[in-house]
Amino acid sequence: MDNEIKQAVECVLSLFLIGLVGYVLDKRGWFTPELKALWPRLVLTVVLPAYLYKNIVTTFNHQNLKHLFQGVAVPTISILLCFAIGCGLAKVTRMPRARAGIFATTFATSNTIFIGLPVNIALFGEEALPYVLLYFFANTTFFWTVGNYQFSRCSNGPTTSLWSRTTLKNIFSPPLIGFFLGLLSVMSDLTPPAFILNAAGHIGNMTTPMAVIFIGLTLSSVSWKDLVPDQDIWLLLAGRFIISPLIIIIMMLIIKLPPLMAKVFVIQSSLPTIITAVLLSEYYQADTKFTSVAVALNTLLALVTVPFYMVLCSLIF
Repeated sequence: MDNEIKQAVECVLSLFLIGLVGYVLDKRGWFTPELKALWPRLVLTVVLPAYLYKNIVTTFNHQNLKHLFQGVAVPTISILLCFAIGCGLAKVTRMPRARAGIFATTFATSNTIFIGLPVNIALFGEEALPYVLLYFFANTTFFWTVGNYQFSRCSNGPTTSLWSRTTLKNIFSPPLIGFFLGLLSVMSDLTPPAFILNAAGHIGNMTTPMAVIFIGLTLSSVSWKDLVPDQDIWLLLAGRFIISPLIIIIMMLIIKLPPLMAKVFVIQSSLPTIITAVLLSEYYQADTKFTSVAVALNTLLALVTVPFYMVLCSLIF
């Protein structure tokens, strides 16, 4: 147990130090607005798809693919349950229109890639990748359909369509395309040439440091004096760090899926809210300050919650 606690704490601290690089460099003026905009775009459209493709091709075969997708319903159901609870809380507390949809969406969705991917790989190794991707698929699909619709309802402008062309484009993002291309290669028994896998591997190895540095960049733009939670923020924190993982834990104890899958799903469900929420909130001219403070506090609290749930998982599963 002591080794597991040490491993979890060291994992979070190492990621924290990488994020600190981005924070300090941005404070020193190294990152222009153009570079800040380019950084996540580079990760999401080039680095992460290469990482996913290479690991899917080198990790899976027909047999374990069938086993893998048996667990896709778990994160989907848990996210929908969390969203329903979030909607109920928003209604009971009479949240304003500019906040209610944001609250319910961020209550239910987590940062499955920029934080979830490096944390799970660091904690459980490359074997955790398939389960990380399952939660990522459910989380991303929900966020860019129901979540996008809820964010648009928080604006003063017209409400977006739940199944618009833009929504479908966001769902089938480059990371998800890289994921599906890898699955297609496995299912069709097409082994790509070694030089393609090597190139994808070298590019994909930049995923974790670049993702965590971006978190540091995001936190550097938040005013620390604004990080004072109000009632709605406290409820959101409870949703992300208590209610969401509790739902997953109960489901996994009932369904009895593989222990590693259970651990990854619990960690994914207990992570901070998705960083993209800030960008979407700004796009719809909703309550951006609330979203920014929520994301910042969520991210900082992960320094405590990740080791806690790592230890809890080792006791339960």
